[in-house]
Amino acid sequence: MEKKQYLLGENIRFWVGVQSKNSTEIPANLRNDGALFITKPDGTHEVQPVGWPRDGIVGGEWLGGWDLGKKVQPGRYILVFECDGLKTPPTELMVVQSDVLRQIKAEFRFEREGSVSKNTPVYMVLTVQNGTGMTIRFPQRGVTGEDVGISIARKEPAFNDATFYPAEKLCQSKYSVDTYTWDAVSYIPSVVLRPGEHFEQRFLLQDAYSPDLPGEYEINIETVLPILVGEKDGEFAAMCPIRVPVTATAKLVFNSK
Repeated sequence: MEKKQYLLGENIRFWVGVQSKNSTEIPANLRNDGALFITKPDGTHEVQPVGWPRDGIVGGEWLGGWDLGKKVQPGRYILVFECDGLKTPPTELMVVQSDVLRQIKAEFRFEREGSVSKNTPVYMVLTVQNGTGMTIRFPQRGVTGEDVGISIARKEPAFNDATFYPAEKLCQSKYSVDTYTWDAVSYIPSVVLRPGEHFEQRFLLQDAYSPDLPGEYEINIETVLPILVGEKDGEFAAMCPIRVPVTATAKLVFNSK
């Protein structure tokens, strides 16, 4: 678990993985898929298959982010990860409700929609408004692991693609961290918003993708903001970082002119 409590409505993430007891390499006959057993607050059960990673060092230890799926309930979850007959001890995950998530307004918007010229710049704008009574902090986009995803779909001729917004157009930092904490603020380039403050960042679509043919396109942009609310010994410390998903979709018709 990354923290003691998760908020209903945030992008819930925890970690599952496999370690070797006696050597640095895990034998091929033990590299089998595992399963995550989930007991939900209402008493129902779910089993999620967990595949062995296709990347990384062959036979090496691994750790990957996981979630609870789409239909998350408030309350107490019990998690058990099993692989090759070995099980973790039951682990508790608490999902709680809080108004603080509603007080942080994070969204993307498209400055243009509908019909546009092929050469017309299309900007997508990330805005964050701190409506809490506390300071909030989150990593700048472009820090390792803090990506902005772009997906494009065209009707005719059919075309689909998914990519990341170019790193060279975002913050470039040599530092990275699996979990953003108050200790990481000292070296991770961060956005700091005091109560009532507002943040805005513009992203040019054509930096990530330029339509090669006229037609109707559906563009989606998304990111996740791990937000620290207040201070490390404050009221919301056990809930941080709060992973706030931000996404927007627009339909654009690019003409040939």
